[in-house]
Amino acid sequence: MISNLNDICDCCGGDSQPILQLFNDKCFKVVDGKDTRENFCLTDFAFPTDGESCVNLTGTIDGGTVSIFDNSVIPASPVQLLDSGKLYARGILIKVTYPANDNNSEEILIANKSVRLIIERADTLELTEYPLYNFFAMFTNPKSNDPSELINKIEIVNPNTDYPVRVSALVVYGLAE
Repeated sequence: MISNLNDICDCCGGDSQPILQLFNDKCFKVVDGKDTRENFCLTDFAFPTDGESCVNLTGTIDGGTVSIFDNSVIPASPVQLLDSGKLYARGILIKVTYPANDNNSEEILIANKSVRLIIERADTLELTEYPLYNFFAMFTNPKSNDPSELINKIEIVNPNTDYPVRVSALVVYGLAE
């Protein structure tokens, strides 16, 4: 169990605030003191995989960009199917971890902890950018040969030059049929 949110930041005016935590029973729980208000459990999660890679990018990024994966799909007109027998990244678990202090040994306020997640579609190469805090995500694409159902590339951008972040990811692959 992690410490109370009031021990992490002074953003709540001294009042206790419910926090989201991951517990050993594979459940995320919103806890308010000793009470559990809601939970979201992963005990029944399963996804087929034909390969995997642990992109343990403890190589920190400091004011830079790191690519988690790139399927290198190039859209064609008319739309083509994915290459049969080729592995494509289909699912991912990503975690971004911030240091407690910046490069000047000053505490980083929770409001200043932010990176950007960039997701590129495989069928159009359209980019979508999301601002993130202490990020953890898990998502999967359907096992399909249709490029419109595949994420082409994911990158994490750290715009903060006064502190590095650590990025860890587990990428799972599926063969196109």
